[in-house]
Amino acid sequence: MINNRLLSVYSTLASAALIAVLTPGCQSTPKNVVAPVRASTARPWPNEGEVREHMKAVFTSELKSVLDTARKEPHPKEDWQAAVFYIGVSAAWQATGDKDYHDALEQWGQSRNWQLAPRPRHADDMAAGQVYLEMHEREGGPERIAAIRARVDAFIATPRPGRVDWWWCDAFFMAPPVFVKLSAATGDAHYREAMHLLFQDGIAALWDEPNHLFYRDQHFKKEAPLVFWARGNGWVLAGLVRVLDGLPANDPMRPRYEALFKSLAASIVKRQGEDGAWRADLLNPQTFPQPESSSTAFFAYSLAWGVNHGLLARADYAPAVLKAWAALERAQLPDGNLGRVQPKGDRPAATKATDIAPYGAGAFLLLGSELLPHRTSP
Repeated sequence: MINNRLLSVYSTLASAALIAVLTPGCQSTPKNVVAPVRASTARPWPNEGEVREHMKAVFTSELKSVLDTARKEPHPKEDWQAAVFYIGVSAAWQATGDKDYHDALEQWGQSRNWQLAPRPRHADDMAAGQVYLEMHEREGGPERIAAIRARVDAFIATPRPGRVDWWWCDAFFMAPPVFVKLSAATGDAHYREAMHLLFQDGIAALWDEPNHLFYRDQHFKKEAPLVFWARGNGWVLAGLVRVLDGLPANDPMRPRYEALFKSLAASIVKRQGEDGAWRADLLNPQTFPQPESSSTAFFAYSLAWGVNHGLLARADYAPAVLKAWAALERAQLPDGNLGRVQPKGDRPAATKATDIAPYGAGAFLLLGSELLPHRTSP
């Protein structure tokens, strides 16, 4: 268990001013917050069979690529790309109960002995823990979460400000959901409470109030013209979804995350292209005019989740999700995989029709899972 002394050390790392960044227009925190209920009827999404078909095609094609990469490099120095793919596979398994998804997850976990990539404090190397924790939630097995629990315990034992450890946008998708899921798995609220303080401080350093968008990292504050990377903001928005999805209904911080989610979603939806896709540079879409699939999938996933859980108005946001889904269908390649995924990087760049990546496929599976009419227990 994380002791109260360590938690108090974390508390000194976040000031009231930083917390205020997360509460636009929110002056008080309700004592009893009711978690939004997932809608079960009158859902505006595409046909279930169509969604499942496209998901399976992306999964099957990308799994071959991921396994081929793993055979060539069985002990990678970093694994965040594969981890994001398997996060999407886990969502697909939860939504459909399809054994193919489950078996891929089990094979991946066992092949790694449920271990993590080696960097002890790096957010990217915690991402695999989301998959392990979700499998543990449904099937048990303490060996599945032993490594990620040890990693987070060690991380919290030597506290640093969030802006030091989680200094770039991607981190808010990779690590915070692990803390929330670990809190649920162990019954220890201190994991969740430590995450709140880290998140607050890290996010405050990257938020741009005039545009209601996030810089990829603080270096971009110095650039002119301003650059707001689409996938960077996609990491944050989707990370907020995954945090909110695991927070208890009465967590006192929940309204703050909801307020930030709504603010970012409102800014994002205004920047969608007429064809349904987002461009890599949110303020200057003409710089790289090609559609960009990873941000489009992350944004659409997040907006669909918001509609499904009553945080975003269906009339305002469902059309954007449907347009994005159609754009992503058009981006699928003959082998089923998702094209137009901007390659690994830290800023906007051009895409080609044949560009694929595990994180793009993972984002697509997250979106597809949110479009299905119900969740089926595996």
